[in-house]
Amino acid sequence: MSCKGLQKDTVVYFNDFEGELLTNITDGKVEKYNGTKVLGRYSQHGFTLNLKDLPVHNMMQITFDLYIHDTWDGNTVKPEGPDIWIMNIDRWSAVYATFANGLFTDYRQSYPVLQPNYDPNTGFLFINNKPNSNAIKTDLPGACKLSDKKGGTSMYRITRTIEHHESSFELGCYAQLEDSDLPNKNCNESWSVDNLKIMTIELK
Repeated sequence: MSCKGLQKDTVVYFNDFEGELLTNITDGKVEKYNGTKVLGRYSQHGFTLNLKDLPVHNMMQITFDLYIHDTWDGNTVKPEGPDIWIMNIDRWSAVYATFANGLFTDYRQSYPVLQPNYDPNTGFLFINNKPNSNAIKTDLPGACKLSDKKGGTSMYRITRTIEHHESSFELGCYAQLEDSDLPNKNCNESWSVDNLKIMTIELK
């Protein structure tokens, strides 16, 4: 790619969900959390955003706030974990990482490492980082089980900039959460998204 240093940035999607608009989002839902409105809350499932007729570009940037609510257990083994959050871009995995809230646990998380290592003998191996690693807020109340506890939610700023040329774009966010308390799973472990911005970048 020949680049002379000129750059054109175009915001093609922004949603802070205060108006509860869910255009182009499949399986979208809006809930109040901590005085604002967020996309979620989700537990095992998630949402898909589809955009079409994008302007000419060769890069894209995806940015949003990710809230990890309540008792995520990171890298721990079944029946409590691992608790994995996933972001797919055009159906390839841009983030596949574990998260652990550090309020009552010493469990480790793989984030901010975005992908696990793969050992052909043992399968996926997650890096052991401290709980709440790279969180920008760790003093938020939980959303359900820890709603009365400061530190029950951690907020992360997710940003990925990728090479992209197509006129359409799909973003999918999901989770794979383990919890032995199945009837209360959504209260024990959930997540939500806010301030979702998609920007095309044309480098000339």
